[in-house]
Amino acid sequence: MENFKLGTSPVGGVDILDELEIIKNVGFEGFHAGWYSIERQEQISNKAAQLGLFQQSIHSPFSGTHKVKYLWDGGEQGDFVTNELIRCVEDCAKFDIPVMVIHPFIGFKDHTPTQVGLDNYARVIEVANKLNVKLGFENVEGEEYIAAIMKTFWNEPSVGFCLDTGHEMCYNEHRDMLALYGEKLCHTHFNDNLGVRGDEITFYDDLHLLPTDGIADWHNIMERIEKTGYNGYLMSELSKGNKIGKNGEALNYGELSTEQFHAIAIEKIKKAISM
Repeated sequence: MENFKLGTSPVGGVDILDELEIIKNVGFEGFHAGWYSIERQEQISNKAAQLGLFQQSIHSPFSGTHKVKYLWDGGEQGDFVTNELIRCVEDCAKFDIPVMVIHPFIGFKDHTPTQVGLDNYARVIEVANKLNVKLGFENVEGEEYIAAIMKTFWNEPSVGFCLDTGHEMCYNEHRDMLALYGEKLCHTHFNDNLGVRGDEITFYDDLHLLPTDGIADWHNIMERIEKTGYNGYLMSELSKGNKIGKNGEALNYGELSTEQFHAIAIEKIKKAISM
């Protein structure tokens, strides 16, 4: 596993520019972040360059007024979301960020992809192809939507796959998403959880625990990743709040400083990928 470089996402508590210094100091080599204004992203890119940190991706917006469900519904809201995703692609290209992570859908009730949704994604993909930005479609709830996208656009050069290990255990109920889309793997969101904890899957099952704090089989995850031939950064997507881990263990990470949290995180990530 020594060939992989490690990255993570900012978890907050301090200004992101200060957090990038923390991320670098504890040993991470890269990071990914959300979508900021042009001015803020320029600050982030300059800081990353000073530190020698690699920003692999911007995570495109997917909720609130940017809810990606609207893209599948069409109309003015669908056009708005589509245009915002195109703007995000353009910002990735502007700042030499190679991947835009994208949620194909959001929500548990709907299961029917639409042609208008595919047409809207075609617009995003066309721009990404021209600008040489990879779209890391993430395994989230509503597997029918990523399936439709991959079936329709599989041969498009910009279309890639982002494996979220936590989503695979809860939203995808432990189905092997790399068996479906591993050939397209271009990004990872490493995190852990406890699987589906109730009668139905909910967003609360997506705990974003540190690797090894939940029930993920990290040996199996790494075996499957290595089979794909992927050799890019292993990026984690974590959260810092107090939670309960496997065996009812209290995880009081919310009481730690941002620096303490990242220091623990990188050691647990190293342990997980060496299992």
